[in-house]
Amino acid sequence: MSSDTSRSRRQGIINAFASRKRTLGLTLGPSLIWLLLLLMAPLTFMVVLSFMTVDSSSYSIVWQPTLANYSGLFNGGGPFWETPFFHSLMLSYGIAAVTTLLCLVMAFPLAYFLARRGGRTFKVVIFLVLLPFFTMYLVRAYSWYLMFGPSSVINRTLLKIGIVNGPIGLFNYGIPAIVVGLVHAYFPYMLLSLYASMEGLDFSLVEAARDLGATRTGTLRDVILPLTLPGIISGSLFVFVPALGAFITPRFLGQGKVLMVGQLIEGRITGQYAIDYGSAASMFIVVSIVVAFALAFRYVSIEELGGV
Repeated sequence: MSSDTSRSRRQGIINAFASRKRTLGLTLGPSLIWLLLLLMAPLTFMVVLSFMTVDSSSYSIVWQPTLANYSGLFNGGGPFWETPFFHSLMLSYGIAAVTTLLCLVMAFPLAYFLARRGGRTFKVVIFLVLLPFFTMYLVRAYSWYLMFGPSSVINRTLLKIGIVNGPIGLFNYGIPAIVVGLVHAYFPYMLLSLYASMEGLDFSLVEAARDLGATRTGTLRDVILPLTLPGIISGSLFVFVPALGAFITPRFLGQGKVLMVGQLIEGRITGQYAIDYGSAASMFIVVSIVVAFALAFRYVSIEELGGV
């Protein structure tokens, strides 16, 4: 009797997975639910809240649609390009773009070298690149905080050696320090994306181009760059998107001299509980990310973007 019961249970389990739709539902269902709860639900709430207002006295949401939050972003008694939000947004775009470009320039030759060598060299270099990531991001940001500033490790070392007579402004807190911190934080994402694209590169094409008289610059432009374009685009996205909304690094290394959009939003929310203002401001970041991915998908497929 017990054997018949066990047999019927096994058969029930087999029947549950017999249908393709049931199999997809059982395997993808938990992931989709998790995605909806942790990504789509908060994002939807933020979009809706950006068109609502928050009562400053009771901190309750007034469920009446309005565009006041968006218009308030660019109201400052003058042209919209002079408002704090527009300035912070453009500054964030610029810092994120410079960070992405520097990561690309530094990671591209290293990824090419690793793709040609591979083996133990790849393991050693990747270990060294990822070694700082064994610590918390906050600790890494604070380490750069100690490196910069008028009395920083860099300036004191230069003064002690006698190379300079006073602190160098380049090593003070501000935009250069923020860019250095962001490049250090997101460089591995660019490197790994480029390596994944170059690993499958047929290097005989490079050698053939050189044998046919192409210069190194011409080979890079006409052979290597087109074949590694998916890795360049995916790596740029992985760096630009988080750098655009960076908060901890600008707060440590900016020291009040630079106000990126993430800091502006955080200040309004924590200082005035202006979550309606923060939601409207965050929508510009979300739209920027969507546009960046839309442009990426125009030139590469999702399989190429993932390095497949």
